[in-house]
Amino acid sequence: MSASVSHADDFERPIPDRLPITTVRELSRLEPWRAIATIAIEWLCIVGAIVALERWWHPLVFLLAIVWIGARQHALTVISHDAVHRRLFAGRVVNDWAGELLCAWPTFLNLDAFRHVHGLHHRDLAGPKDGNRWAWRTHDSQGRVLPSWRFPKTRLQLLLVLVQRGAFVTGAFWIVRGFVSGFLYYRSTSHIVLRSSYYAVAAGVVTWAGCWSRFALYWLVPYCTWHIVAQYIRLICEHSAIPSTDPVYGLTRTTVPPLWQRWLVLPRNIHYHIEHHFYPSIPFYNLPALHARLMQQSGFRERAVVTHSIGESLGQCVAGLQRNST
Repeated sequence: MSASVSHADDFERPIPDRLPITTVRELSRLEPWRAIATIAIEWLCIVGAIVALERWWHPLVFLLAIVWIGARQHALTVISHDAVHRRLFAGRVVNDWAGELLCAWPTFLNLDAFRHVHGLHHRDLAGPKDGNRWAWRTHDSQGRVLPSWRFPKTRLQLLLVLVQRGAFVTGAFWIVRGFVSGFLYYRSTSHIVLRSSYYAVAAGVVTWAGCWSRFALYWLVPYCTWHIVAQYIRLICEHSAIPSTDPVYGLTRTTVPPLWQRWLVLPRNIHYHIEHHFYPSIPFYNLPALHARLMQQSGFRERAVVTHSIGESLGQCVAGLQRNST
């Protein structure tokens, strides 16, 4: 492409307000140590929460841990998302196996399936081939938006959608879907064998240690509750009820929330979503710099929908509260 670093998941329509190619190249440069450090921090946060629970068991501590661990699981899926775009490591083999073993497989994702569906989402954003239509079940077979994804909603309707999604069933479905997807999307037969062996060994270790109840409490409960709720909040913030008539800027929203909201709901810079769709070659740790650079351009600054909290983004999706943000 003439004005950016070419990437397999580039948007198929023209991107407005393009940055100079030298800037994009600089921001697209990978720093593997940052990916390694981020993955290590997320796992240390998970281990720390489990140790705290073991040492100071209390129902309130458990509820806090559910939110914290679920948020860290969400963060691992966001890092998997960078692996899908091959933005963790320059070498494809290292990128994919690090993404699989450390981020995707523990959260029941299959990188090959994720890459296929998410690539369609990027290339045909909001179009009939958008992979989110399948992954998130946003549309029926006739291309009509399903009721749960129609906006604006009342506050109560939005709350009920989130409660319903966080009530275990959706999480259990994601687990089953993730496991099955490994037999539908795979790079080789050996990949199927290795992925199946990974889960078999994990199950064997949990059985040998006699800690299935702890695995359920410390991993499956957070996964099927807060992790799912955070995922749905994120997607609503990204693509629902965007108050713009611009054919490109009306497709996605950037939310720049306070630090605590980033840690609990929108981790690892996933909230810089317009920026990511414009330049998928740029890794997650450089998205703040990309945002700052784009905000220097009058076209982006005037037309991009940028909010400053999750509440503000969701408020644009609630009947009677829609408002423009810049």
